[in-house]
Amino acid sequence: MTEKEKMLSGLPYNSRDPELLERYFKACELLSKINTLNPRLIEEKAELVNELLGNKSPGVWIESPFYCDYGENISIGKNTFLNTNCMFLDDNRI
Repeated sequence: MTEKEKMLSGLPYNSRDPELLERYFKACELLSKINTLNPRLIEEKAELVNELLGNKSPGVWIESPFYCDYGENISIGKNTFLNTNCMFLDDNRI
């Protein structure tokens, strides 16, 4: 079982596993861009959020700053509003 599979199964896992670290650093890079982007650049922000999250339905609005661990474990439903300083600790599916 990989460390990621352990994590998603709720088992103890090594958060410094190379695969998990790579995804964590990718999420950090995307979050840095998202959180510092000019708020008028709505389409650009939507593209970055789509790249970050596992699934995003239409009508999702995320106020910056937004924080998460991996992003790919997060699914957000239609017309959801996430207010400023929202933090998702997505070491499992949300």
